[in-house]
Amino acid sequence: MTHQSAQTASSKRSNSKWISRISLVLFCIGVLPAQGQIQQADTTIALSEIQIGALRASGQSINAPYASSLLFRPLQVVAFQPGLSLQSVLKTLPGVWINNRGHFALGERLIIRGMGWRSAFGVRGVQVLLDGIPLTLPDGQGMLDIIDPAFIRQAEVVRGPSSTFWGNGSGGVLMLSTHAFQDSSSFGIRAMTGSYGTRQGSAEIAVPLGRHRLQGYLSRVQQEGYRDYSEGSFIRSGINALVDLGPTSQLRLMAALAVQDTESPGSLTTAQIGTNRRGANARNVSTRAGKESQQIQVGATLFKQTRSGLLSVTAYGISRMLDNPLSFTFIDLDRQVAGTRIQLEREEETWRWGVGIDAALQSDKRRNVSNEQGFPGSDIEVDQQENVRNVSAFATAQVQLSPRIRVSGSGRIDGIRFSLDDHIPGNETLSGDRSFSAFSPSLGLTYEWESVQLYTNASTAFETPTTTELVNQPTGGAGLNDDVGAQKTRGIELGARGKKGAASFDVAAFSMQITDRLLPFQDEDGRTYYRNAGRNTHRGIEIGLNHALGSASAFQMAYTGSDFVFSDTQLSTTALGGNRIPGIPVHHLQAALSSMYSGFTGELSVEWVSDMYSDNENETSNDGYVVLDLNMGYTSLYVQGVHVWPFLHVSNLLDAQYIGSLVINAFGGRYFEPSPGRTLQFGVRVDF
Repeated sequence: MTHQSAQTASSKRSNSKWISRISLVLFCIGVLPAQGQIQQADTTIALSEIQIGALRASGQSINAPYASSLLFRPLQVVAFQPGLSLQSVLKTLPGVWINNRGHFALGERLIIRGMGWRSAFGVRGVQVLLDGIPLTLPDGQGMLDIIDPAFIRQAEVVRGPSSTFWGNGSGGVLMLSTHAFQDSSSFGIRAMTGSYGTRQGSAEIAVPLGRHRLQGYLSRVQQEGYRDYSEGSFIRSGINALVDLGPTSQLRLMAALAVQDTESPGSLTTAQIGTNRRGANARNVSTRAGKESQQIQVGATLFKQTRSGLLSVTAYGISRMLDNPLSFTFIDLDRQVAGTRIQLEREEETWRWGVGIDAALQSDKRRNVSNEQGFPGSDIEVDQQENVRNVSAFATAQVQLSPRIRVSGSGRIDGIRFSLDDHIPGNETLSGDRSFSAFSPSLGLTYEWESVQLYTNASTAFETPTTTELVNQPTGGAGLNDDVGAQKTRGIELGARGKKGAASFDVAAFSMQITDRLLPFQDEDGRTYYRNAGRNTHRGIEIGLNHALGSASAFQMAYTGSDFVFSDTQLSTTALGGNRIPGIPVHHLQAALSSMYSGFTGELSVEWVSDMYSDNENETSNDGYVVLDLNMGYTSLYVQGVHVWPFLHVSNLLDAQYIGSLVINAFGGRYFEPSPGRTLQFGVRVDF
């Protein structure tokens, strides 16, 4: 790759990279020899006394008074899907909008009911968890780098304001699980190659250890990229363990690692798209913009059935190191996060309750220097320590008023403190702190009618500026921006879900009011800043349908209709009232038809996206598009007892020329990140 670490980088950064690589090697040493234990006797875990699925984790979402979607990905799905992006994995969930940028540098943009649209990189406004561990930090921002979409076995989405459960930045919730615990041993490897220099290799193992379970995975993905200057690579690994501590206790452990190295092609103008849609921003190339990062996280959750109820205690830690040359600066970030949550819940015949506390600490050592063609320069722009502390308490209750009617209520109190210590001589006066507090209530009602469940709720969310948004000041100076505050969301929804014969459905209508809305804008260097401005109104409808067509075929459909507009918003001399929120289509439809015959399996899916605006003023729009995908595989091939799964995936079968991702409010009209034309991926998975 053209973007390499400078020889002048600090020894700490160099050592951290070796620690990450050694950790990866240790993972391989620790997991692969487990093959020798395949012949061990198996004992099924018996934990009938423990009912895992805390209220706050929406484990009881089938009875919850809010909209949620649940996606299972068994081995037959995991084996055949490339799993190169979250967008491809979660595309059948209504209410979820994911932008796949086509390169690794900025991560995918995740949006639920319009929450998260402002994000220039990473995730804002949506809480994300991986194997029970929060990826969303105390300041409300989340990074998806450590998630390997190819290994997701289950995804659950809570579609709506959820701060009463998860606190800051919970306009929606995405919970992902990679563990695939089994009662028998298994080991599988997969290799795939495809268009634009895409190569993927992975391994996965599951081992029963008496009454315990162990599962792990390892992968590497590389791409030359559809666009110029978009080469990138990821190494990811993860371990999940389930430890049986007795008839009333269970311990779950997880660890994950991600190492990334990528170039950043930037976004393009309309004129540049017309000239060369596969081109890169010239300034990004000349400054060698890109990213190198390493992230490690570990976590443990103890479940204990007590006389008072089910007690769960979680502790986790995250370490992230980042070298990030941008067109306007070189960012060196060292981030450490630690958190814990304790919850007690009890369920009786007609009622259920839960109480708990959360605490988390985020420590960022940030150093911005001049970018000298991709290497850190000598001019120090920012040298500061940023800390975020979050402490909260919550309670929830659910009462069965009759065999058909259930009432639920929850409340949460959060206190968040940002502090900054500036280390540049003469800037001591820029050090300081800011505090935010919030009370987040919710109230819901469900009604059972034959095989249909009707529900309604009123819920809330709040979202503070992240550390990045607080320290990025339009004046160019250091310190915390005192002019940016938290935004608040109030929402109501009405929905129905149920099953009739071979069909299941999920329908929800919602309305949300967002006040003190955080709005992004860019300067000529491409740096993004934020400000509070007025109110937004988000209204919409979500429809999900699954229908079995006989024993070997199925139809699946997800539709989202969005009416997201600015209301009473004024920026300088521009009135935004009535304008649509940029970056989100009014109509989004995803449909798929799958079938299996004589061992052959196939799925034909179509995605229709209506037009959308790329700026707050609604002066520039992006045309809608239709994309057709085809996935094929064979399930019945065995070679000397080894199961072989060959597969072929064709994306954008009709070779549509479209823009799948936008950079909102980009300076100079650089809004567009073009998507690839027709692409092929083919490979094979082998299970021993």
